[in-house]
Formats: sequence, structure tokens, C-alpha cells
Amino acid sequence: MRTTTRTAGTLAFAGAAGTLLAGCGGDAEAEAPDVAIAANYVDGTYDGARVENEKGGFQAQVTIENGVIASVAAIEAGTQDAQSVQINATAIPELAERVVEAQSADVDAVSGASFTSPGFLASIEDALEQATA
Repeated sequence: MRTTTRTAGTLAFAGAAGTLLAGCGGDAEAEAPDVAIAANYVDGTYDGARVENEKGGFQAQVTIENGVIASVAAIEAGTQDAQSVQINATAIPELAERVVEAQSADVDAVSGASFTSPGFLASIEDALEQATA
């Protein structure tokens, strides 16, 4: 199900890119190139490095399918402190969604998750580095 959603979002983005190119002048149909999604990653499941800060350990697992980020999951997400659990219940899924949409760990932090965001994103970045090797 996620693959269908991701593909639809990717195609919508490709269409938007064609629209932007069309805005540069001329006939959109004649000038808009066929936009193909480059497969940048090697398929597999990658566990990012465990990153620790004062709110606990953070570790992500990234799944690559057909050369693109298909999903991101938490292996470890902070402490069991009630406040940490509450923040991470919102921040982790939001960060995972942003990474899948952007196909990169270069996404904005979640507001109010000043320890979770950098910890989880650093682990995702490590997993993606493994997927490019």
C-alpha cells in the first residue's frame, strides 16, 4: 500500500516538474521531458547506527525497494520516560513520512522534538549511506 502511495506522490511531483518546465516558455507537451526516477539505493533493509543523546538511544531501520526508500521504522526511540514516549509517538512517524516523501534524510525537524529529530535522522542518514555502498 505504501508503494502505491509513494509512486502516486512521485508521479505527481514529476508532473509538477514538467509544469514548472513549461512555465519557462513554449509548448509544455513539446518541451517537458519524460521524468524518470533514478534508483539511487541498493534494495534491502538497513539498520542505521544507534545514536544516543540525553533523551536516550535512537535507531532507524530503512527499507529500500526498487531503488527508493519504501519505509522507515524505529528500532529504538528514546527513553521510556512518559514525556519522551509522548513526543516520539508523534515525531517518529512524522519524520519517517517526511523521509519517504523526500527520498532523503535531509528533511526538517519536527517541532517540539529537539532531541528525537536529530537522533533519528542521523540514524536514517547512516542507513542510507549503507544503502549506497
